[in-house]
Amino acid sequence: MKIVKVLLSFMVTFGTLTFFIFSTNSDAATTNTVKAKVANSVYVHLEPSANAKRIGTLWKGDKVVVYSQSKTGWAKIKFHKKTAYVYSSYLIFSPKTSSPKNSDNKTNTPKQNTGQKTSYRPVTTNIYYYIENGQKGKMFSSNKRNSTGWTYWYKKTSTAPKQIILIRESSNGLDYKFAKIGTVRQIIYPFTKNQVFKTNHKSYKVVSISNKFTVKAGTFKSVVGIKGADGSITYYAPNAGAIKIVKNKKVIYEVTKIISK
Repeated sequence: MKIVKVLLSFMVTFGTLTFFIFSTNSDAATTNTVKAKVANSVYVHLEPSANAKRIGTLWKGDKVVVYSQSKTGWAKIKFHKKTAYVYSSYLIFSPKTSSPKNSDNKTNTPKQNTGQKTSYRPVTTNIYYYIENGQKGKMFSSNKRNSTGWTYWYKKTSTAPKQIILIRESSNGLDYKFAKIGTVRQIIYPFTKNQVFKTNHKSYKVVSISNKFTVKAGTFKSVVGIKGADGSITYYAPNAGAIKIVKNKKVIYEVTKIISK
């Protein structure tokens, strides 16, 4: 009888422990999740790498459950009842909820004006008209994106051939890639006023952060001014990218109109 009681006790304990283990694992993926909306179409990857297998696509306006974010700019999400990964910069988090925690248990909240909540990348569904060195032009996107997350943009004036610019935003900053000079970091994330950072072996400085900044296209909030190595200052606005460039007190580039396609 003692042996039977011991065996029964062991079975009950083992069964309870097994149930606890499986219950804990099944709930782990749903802890501290938040909901987000897809800003622009983005590939879904099996692992947090641009070279990882693509298992689908999220389209603009889709809603998604986010488990966590990494410092490298990836968001772990729920996709077809499984976990997958997308670029965090393509997600918009609800103002009523905070961004999910990073895998190292530190939140991904920026120090000032930027990060996942504010995107300084131009919106692919907009056309940006501008004047540059006295010439009128427009910048637009085909919404085409390569495997490493770069979006194709085009600048066109009446007298110059179409110029291709690749733009990518991550948790580390906003990058532009040009055919002749390569990748240039436009803004570093997170940023603070008077912060200095380097790109292409040249120093850049955050010289201003304006709550109200007006150009011909309209008035923008949270505009950041970046001073380049050549003394020019480029002003970036949320969801618009570069809206004005001033050098030696002369305006050499300014956005005049923004329309939706």
